[in-house]
Amino acid sequence: MPKWPWLGLLLLLPVLAQTKLPTFFSPPTVKEVGSFLATITTDDYNRDAVEAKQLMEFMEAFVLDVRPPQDYKNGHVPGAVNIPLHELPNRLAELPKGKPIVVYCGSSHRAAMALLFLRGQGYEVYNIRMGWKGWTGAGLPVEK
Repeated sequence: MPKWPWLGLLLLLPVLAQTKLPTFFSPPTVKEVGSFLATITTDDYNRDAVEAKQLMEFMEAFVLDVRPPQDYKNGHVPGAVNIPLHELPNRLAELPKGKPIVVYCGSSHRAAMALLFLRGQGYEVYNIRMGWKGWTGAGLPVEK
C-alpha cells in the first residue's frame, strides 16, 4: 500500500480546526506529524465489521461513534459512545487509555479523521471499514 502522509494531514486539519485548544503548526510539528502519518497504512487500522466485532468482544474495545447525535439516536453499534467528530479534541478525557478503540461513522470518512487524530494522541485505534454501512451491511446487531 502506498503511504501518503500529506493526505492524512489534510484529513486531520478539519478536526484540529474544531478544537478550542490553541494550535499552531511550526515546521518541526508539521514534519513530526508527516513522519507519524507516513508510518500508517490502511492495513494497520482498517477492520471489516466482523473483525471489529471480534475486537470488541475479545479485547473489550471501547466503541466510538463520531456521527452527529441524530444519526446515533437512529441506530448505533451496541455499547457505542457518541462523541461527534467536531467535539472529539475537547472530550479526550472520556476515552480510555490502554484499551483499544474501535471508531466508526456513516461511511468511514469522519472515522478516518478521528483515527488519525487519536493515533497522534497515543491511542490504539481501529476503524470499521465502510463504517455504519459496513456494520449494518454485515447484518450485525444494532441498538437504538
